[in-house]
Amino acid sequence: MFYHQIIKGSIKFVILSMLEGRETYGYGLIQAVNRKTKGFFQWRQSAVYTTLHKMEKAGLIKSRWKSAGIVRKRKYYHLTAKGRQLLIANRTEWLTFSRCMNRLTIKT
Repeated sequence: MFYHQIIKGSIKFVILSMLEGRETYGYGLIQAVNRKTKGFFQWRQSAVYTTLHKMEKAGLIKSRWKSAGIVRKRKYYHLTAKGRQLLIANRTEWLTFSRCMNRLTIKT
């Protein structure tokens, strides 16, 4: 379906948006997106972790290990300055795109 392509193509933008002002670990990110979209965005864990690693390699996000209990550790991600700049640019493009799509598809 059409929206699957949009969801797949927007994973980086969504991750950047979700990391704005906070840090989180991969699975927590998946849960938050699922909760906020009421299950509309259903990402595979492998897709999210692959994207997180690529984004970290590109300098858009950074990670650090934090304890999550006695023995367990989680890798928490947060935005870098480069990631914040890309988020702002993506947000501007998305708002323009969605406004134009609404003009084309919503009957008034």
